[in-house]
Amino acid sequence: MSLREIMNTEIEQECNVCGATNVIAQSDLAAGTAMDGQVDARVIRLPPCESCGAAEFLIRSAADEPEHPSPGSFGHLHRLLVDVLYSRPMSSQQFAVGIADKDAAGKEVTAGEIEQWFGNGLRLTRAGDGDVIGPLEDESAEAQEEQQ
Repeated sequence: MSLREIMNTEIEQECNVCGATNVIAQSDLAAGTAMDGQVDARVIRLPPCESCGAAEFLIRSAADEPEHPSPGSFGHLHRLLVDVLYSRPMSSQQFAVGIADKDAAGKEVTAGEIEQWFGNGLRLTRAGDGDVIGPLEDESAEAQEEQQ
């Protein structure tokens, strides 16, 4: 897992290699990356992990990408978070060298999607982390009885 939470000015990222949790300022991120003479507008390169030095990348959805096949799944919610994060550097014109505005457009995440899937904040956890993936629901005994 890479992206755990998007806050106002920072993100929380979990290293896929060592499991360390890193807090990264959004101002340190740029939309797009240029490496070895190639430019890719879809990529956000995260700073190296403070613990192990691993470098990780997030890839946004294409503007014409079809809907995720499993709405509400971990993969779907992570994709939405990456797309939300990608739109933030774009809005403040933080592009990597060689990325043109016209090449940087990705799939727009609507306010309705954010409310539906992240009603309690832009946070994603794995099952078993003690948190709920996506919006929190009332799972009290009374609520379960009302459903039956």
